[in-house]
Amino acid sequence: MPGSVPRTYRFADFGLIIDEVHALFDAWVEDDVFAGVIDEAGLLVMKLAVHEWIANLVQHAVFRHGAPVVLVTVATEDAGVRCRIEDNSDGFDFRSQVAQQEGAVFGPEPTERGRGLLMMIACTEDLAYTTTEAGTQRLEFVVRAPMTPDSMAPLFPADHHPS
Repeated sequence: MPGSVPRTYRFADFGLIIDEVHALFDAWVEDDVFAGVIDEAGLLVMKLAVHEWIANLVQHAVFRHGAPVVLVTVATEDAGVRCRIEDNSDGFDFRSQVAQQEGAVFGPEPTERGRGLLMMIACTEDLAYTTTEAGTQRLEFVVRAPMTPDSMAPLFPADHHPS
């Protein structure tokens, strides 16, 4: 399937960003925006990954060079949806944080929190975190179809499954 023209959404109010992102995903489900590319379960996986990343930005990111701005860009490609989240935060050491989360999972006393990056790595493809030439932080990943296992098909409406 050929790729679509990327769509970019800008968010700047950290008091509303999570609700605005959830509303965007709800509209995509309602309008069947990615029909034939990913099903509703795939879209829910993408929503979970985006939510996790943005919630971490809201809770932990440092924005020393201006008010927070987050851009979410999506485009279809090769039977999937590529999602890019770019922000103007100071960034962080991604590899170190992943290692810390792995330690929490496999440590003697596993914690209840702090596994978001591991979840994102497990449920997406081609996940990469980089600092751009412009100095912004970029997380990029792909969610591919089909995502709904046959055993879960009864939980999702038939009209949301790719043909």
